[in-house]
Amino acid sequence: MLWSYVLILSNTGIRVGEARDLEWRDIRPFKMEGSDETNFAFRVKGKTGLREVVSRTSEIQTYLGRIVGLRTKELGTKPSQDSLVFCHPDGNPVCSFKKSFTSLLKHCDVEFDREGNKRTIYSLRHTYTTFRLYEGVDHYALGKNMGTSVEMIEKFYGHTSNLRQVGELTKSSNRAKVESIFDFLAP
Repeated sequence: MLWSYVLILSNTGIRVGEARDLEWRDIRPFKMEGSDETNFAFRVKGKTGLREVVSRTSEIQTYLGRIVGLRTKELGTKPSQDSLVFCHPDGNPVCSFKKSFTSLLKHCDVEFDREGNKRTIYSLRHTYTTFRLYEGVDHYALGKNMGTSVEMIEKFYGHTSNLRQVGELTKSSNRAKVESIFDFLAP
């Protein structure tokens, strides 16, 4: 469950509380434009209200499939549409993956980031945001998907903007080298 939880949060940017309340009926498959691939939208209710969150990748299907397999094994049948996605075998919500997540980070020796800050489950939201900015997603569209403002994205992730704009910042014109201003001015 933790494995799929980490992958889903880091590929959707949903908040911990939004994931805690997520039910199967809140997940909607859709066909990607111009493709046969199926992606997923998550209907979540968070601190900014109700919104639909589009997953970063269609691989979400694999992660959701793992959870369905786990729950089917536990229940002897597929979970109901109104049951929680992230729950204990008895169907009660997993209130926190904090201990197991911390244990996983320690085991992988990645408990702290390069600045020495302790990673938390909320770090998965930061991972999502950073990846999407590196991949060139517009700040406004990203903010709408995440339920946050462009100002917050700029405040916390402004350092990623230059890498996002690398094409713009490195483009040059192919003008011929000008030897002198007098080459352009008539006497």
